[in-house]
Amino acid sequence: MKITSIIRELYKRKMIVLLVAIVILFAILFKAGMFGDADTRIRVTCAGDSITYGSGVLKSKEIDSYPAQLQTRLGTSYLVSNFGLRNATASPNGDLPYIDSDEYKDSLESKPDVVVLMLGTNDAKRFNWDQNSYEKGLESLVKSYQDLPSKPVVYLMRSPYCFPINKSGEMEYNINEKVVYFKLAPSIEKVAEKTGVEVIDLFTITQNKEDLYTDGVHFNVEGYSVISDAVYDVIKKLDIDKTK
Repeated sequence: MKITSIIRELYKRKMIVLLVAIVILFAILFKAGMFGDADTRIRVTCAGDSITYGSGVLKSKEIDSYPAQLQTRLGTSYLVSNFGLRNATASPNGDLPYIDSDEYKDSLESKPDVVVLMLGTNDAKRFNWDQNSYEKGLESLVKSYQDLPSKPVVYLMRSPYCFPINKSGEMEYNINEKVVYFKLAPSIEKVAEKTGVEVIDLFTITQNKEDLYTDGVHFNVEGYSVISDAVYDVIKKLDIDKTK
């Protein structure tokens, strides 16, 4: 009886070890993209500044930022990643150039099928604005994504409308309202034309909608939902099939 019990106990232990090994193997294979869901999802990379990051809904940004809401809308056949960096600029001469950041490097390594790039609000700060540097920096960023092996479709977003914080017309964060209202759009359109990408116009759809904002610059949940909807409408028109 004792020998039989010992044999049974050894058998149980071997089975447990085997099951654990199988679970670990499946986890490794899944992470490596060996299964359909991980390998065939359309990868959407959202790159940009604090509006991409989710400022305004920081406590719930994993649910309420525009990339998070976009993920919910697109569903499980897509993988939406947020590479937003607060205070980031397109200009390499700004106070926090996106091109020098870890977020940018990570976005390049995300193997994107689609890239949605939004930078400009921080470039519009009085101490940052340099139109020539902004356009060159934005163009360089777009081309760096276009040159990736995954050959993603790249979209530029026109920065949203900004509201003044007082009757004098001053904006939060030392942003120059004249740059936001009159200069960002021509620069973005110029870069879009040179690089052959489409522009998603957030300025027009957020203009005169102060109730969407938390501080005149960043959005509340409803505001980020408006951005998410605009990006969703564009992405769903794409014909990307990674199952073939």
